[in-house]
Amino acid sequence: MTAGGPATNDGAALASSVQGVMRATVPLLATIGIEVVEAEPGRVRTRLPFRRENCNHIGTVYAGVLFSFLESSGGALVVVAFDVTRFIPVIVEGTIRYLRPVTGAVEAEMSVTDTERDEVHRALEADPKYSWTLNARAVGEDGRDACEADFVYRFKAIG
Repeated sequence: MTAGGPATNDGAALASSVQGVMRATVPLLATIGIEVVEAEPGRVRTRLPFRRENCNHIGTVYAGVLFSFLESSGGALVVVAFDVTRFIPVIVEGTIRYLRPVTGAVEAEMSVTDTERDEVHRALEADPKYSWTLNARAVGEDGRDACEADFVYRFKAIG
C-alpha cells in the first residue's frame, strides 16, 4: 500500500489484499467471515454473511459480531484512504447503536474524499494527537439500516 491508497488500480486485487491483511492481523475476522467486496483508494464496501455461529441465543447476529464488523470495516477504509506508511491508525473509542435485530447478511460502504484525507494528514502534521471520527452504518439485505456507529481514531506517527 502506498500513500493514500494502493499501487494498483485493480479494485478486486485491492479488495483481496485488504481482506487478506485484515484476516492475517486479526484472525477473528476470518472466523466471523468478514469480506471486503470492493476497495479503491478512499472507499470500501464490506459484507458480513449470515452464519449461525455468529448468532446469539435468540437467533439474531450477536452484538459483538456487528461491532467487530463495523469497526474492522472502518479499519479497511483507513488502510485504503490514509498514508499508513507514515501513520498507523488506532481506534480509541467506539459507540454503536443497534437499530433492529439482524437475521441476515449486512453490508457497509464507507468513503473518504481526497479533501478529507488531506485535511486529516495536515491536522496530523500540526498535532500528532489529532483525533478523527468515522461514522459507519451497516445495511441489511432488505436495504434497511441494521446498526450505526461512531469510531474515533488516533494515528501513531511512524519514524
